[in-house]
Amino acid sequence: MNFNVELVHASGGRLGKIVQIANGRTVTIDTPMCTLFTKGGSVPYLSLNMLERVKFIPEIATMSINSFVEHVDSLRQSGKRLAEFTSMKNKLIFSSLHDASLPLQSGKNDKSGVAVWGRGGKTMLDPATYMKIQEAIQPDWLLALSDGDTDVESTEKRAGKAVDRTLDFLDEIVSAREKSQVLKSSSLIGVLVGGFSERHRQRSATETSARPVHGFLLEGFQKGNTEESLVDDESFQKILTKTIGCLPENKPRLMETPWSPLQVIKAVKLGIDVFSSAYPHTLAEKGHAMTEDFSLPQTPAPKSGEGENGEEVDTNQSAVMDLNDKKFFGDFSPVLEGCHCYTCATFTRSYIHHLLNTSELLAHVLLTIHNFEHYFLFFHTLREAMKSDRIGELENKLSRQQKKEK
Repeated sequence: MNFNVELVHASGGRLGKIVQIANGRTVTIDTPMCTLFTKGGSVPYLSLNMLERVKFIPEIATMSINSFVEHVDSLRQSGKRLAEFTSMKNKLIFSSLHDASLPLQSGKNDKSGVAVWGRGGKTMLDPATYMKIQEAIQPDWLLALSDGDTDVESTEKRAGKAVDRTLDFLDEIVSAREKSQVLKSSSLIGVLVGGFSERHRQRSATETSARPVHGFLLEGFQKGNTEESLVDDESFQKILTKTIGCLPENKPRLMETPWSPLQVIKAVKLGIDVFSSAYPHTLAEKGHAMTEDFSLPQTPAPKSGEGENGEEVDTNQSAVMDLNDKKFFGDFSPVLEGCHCYTCATFTRSYIHHLLNTSELLAHVLLTIHNFEHYFLFFHTLREAMKSDRIGELENKLSRQQKKEK
């Protein structure tokens, strides 16, 4: 993996390109970007044929170890890479540790390994076992094993243990990767931990940067998906800024927290480059649709979020629509006016409300199609806004919509 920074904004955030060589082809990915969220090797609720209806699909798919830990023997016996096994051979594969859409089951890690949870319960992974699983998966991006079981309540002592364990795991993984013929070409992503301890976060960043890693994933601020707005926490902002200050500029920074478009913008301005697309999945699970209007006029407003005379521009647009609400019973308009996804072009709010009310699986299929395409389009819009120095205008527009409910 090579990462080139093309533009750094004075207000924070950067545009870049990731270049990855995989299976004889060169893939170039613009950042900021998100990966394709999957469960068990496929996008939740979507067959491959239905996935083809979604536009702007990312080049790299995230597949979490916990989905495959019980089926590694089958994967190994097939003789196929996970990308081929899951019929995603045209995608790069990022093999992560945990499902980003779920909370983390706490208190199970120790100095010998990390706990992951599959359908059969808990599996403890030490570095040797972890690397054997990775050799079966053969990912393009290999995430190092880590102890991210910390949050704002964790003590300094616990944060220090997380860093020590994660660095010990990383050293074993670096050694195993160098000896592996299968994983030598995989890009290694180091993990930065340390809870909310500024001292331990900076130590984690400095020590991990000294190892031969190709990028960094920051975790351990929350125990999995808690649905709390981490990016608005001043302590988080301060510690993240200090941590990123210890990292080299020429390697990408990742976070897998499920974030809304507005939260993504705030994280980008703090220095994050790569995100998960677990957020649109979590909304679809609830029967919610993404409805942000993140379009920008060709001519920038005189001031971000203001009209020609300086007055604030009002909008009836909201960020999320709860289609469980009975008020949509007779609403025959598309989920989002102006959206060109398959769901909005073919079905109505009333129909999806009916599907949710009768617990039909199709409701989640249609919401997944819409939410994923909308989220992927947002990243394209975000990059264009950054190129034209309009990220502040985009942030203000989304901030006004976030305050409304529909």
